[in-house]
Amino acid sequence: MKKIFFILMMSVFSLSLNAEKISIFVASSASKAMSEIKDEFLKTHPDDEIELVFGASGKHYQLLTQGREFDLFFSADAKYAAQIAKDNNAISKPKIYALGVVALYSLDENLLNGGIEKLSEKADIISHLSIANPKVAPYGVVATQTLEKLGLDKIFKDKIVLGDNISQPVVHVDTGVAQVGIVAYSLVSPVNKPKGKVVLINEKYFTPLEQSFVITKYAKNKKLATQFADFVSSKQGKDIIKKYGFNTP
Repeated sequence: MKKIFFILMMSVFSLSLNAEKISIFVASSASKAMSEIKDEFLKTHPDDEIELVFGASGKHYQLLTQGREFDLFFSADAKYAAQIAKDNNAISKPKIYALGVVALYSLDENLLNGGIEKLSEKADIISHLSIANPKVAPYGVVATQTLEKLGLDKIFKDKIVLGDNISQPVVHVDTGVAQVGIVAYSLVSPVNKPKGKVVLINEKYFTPLEQSFVITKYAKNKKLATQFADFVSSKQGKDIIKKYGFNTP
């Protein structure tokens, strides 16, 4: 009996020795999709641990350059993953994991009639329009591009409310801070059961959001990082990503 107990204890100890922990940055637009991917992945890696950190890609890229040890970096565009590789801080080439979809979001369905092309007609009754901060968030960049392309930047110049990341405009609309927001569809698609209504924004108005990731230098000896990256790129991973409203490569 003691021998069996000893063998069991040694097995548990061996498993704990082999267990790994990784820290992953994920752009806010992919927060819900990646959370589900993490949960599914850990079903076959019960002894491992994965920390997900959500936020604006630009802000967390800066943190990475300052020494924050993210093992994988999932950006909201291609720019930051490419820059990490250029900085020699990656051990993998940038890879697209999702194609971002942009939407106009509001609790008042009447404000969405005609889509963003007709938003100027409602300018008098819209006191605030929320977008992510373009200085740190790729979705803020495409929101700005869209407003400029349609001449809405001048009309709403004094009505823009900036969010720290792309999750914030959703919160601004849901809490009444803004009547309308330009948001990531992945955060307000039907699976999210949003409070408001949505109309998609034609991608011709902005630079495509080729959401990309890299495995960073901090994961050099971490098998778990490569395994998770492979899972994200698998059919199961892509199915979850599409479930939240993204397109996939």
